[in-house]
Amino acid sequence: MTELYNPSQIEKLIKELNSRFSCSVNPADYIEKSYSASSLADLLVQRYLDELTGEWTTEKVFAMLQKGLLNLGVSAASIHLDAKLNDLIPATGRRIKVREWSNESGLELDILKPNSFLNGLLTFLFFAFIPLGIGMDWFFSGIGMAVCAGGIFLLNKTASNFRSETLGQTAETIAWKLYLSQQKKGSTISAEKIVDEVKRAMQKD
Repeated sequence: MTELYNPSQIEKLIKELNSRFSCSVNPADYIEKSYSASSLADLLVQRYLDELTGEWTTEKVFAMLQKGLLNLGVSAASIHLDAKLNDLIPATGRRIKVREWSNESGLELDILKPNSFLNGLLTFLFFAFIPLGIGMDWFFSGIGMAVCAGGIFLLNKTASNFRSETLGQTAETIAWKLYLSQQKKGSTISAEKIVDEVKRAMQKD
């Protein structure tokens, strides 16, 4: 381990540990100053222990989402559980803002969905082409299915509608997903494993 870790080293280290643990710890939480190797190791072990074994709650996720919004310049008075996402993040430039929000909060935010009507129509047409192919011509049916699949892909890539209406609903949904993911990892992760991986990553650095 090096004697002192500077912000760029810390950012690199946290990205490495995020990859190893499949977490989304935000490097910005630790890059405002330099840390000794022992202090940084203790901080990271505790943080990843909390991330991987600490229970995810709506309150915990909300606090992280709140921090991200504050860093994006949203007023504190506007951030509460009943706040409408459409009011917090307007439609213009929404996808970019959500990516920035994800980075600032340290959470992976899969909170946008495509236009429900168009997505439903293309999905219906995709499956409708299957019996047409069986009964008529697979060539033209295949083209139709490919066009529909491409349209669905583009819709998802350009999605800009929120899946939930309020910030509280979003926090609850994310907390539940993280909790379920945590339960799956619970049988294979241990405090000793976390300590070992942090030390190994720091030695590699």
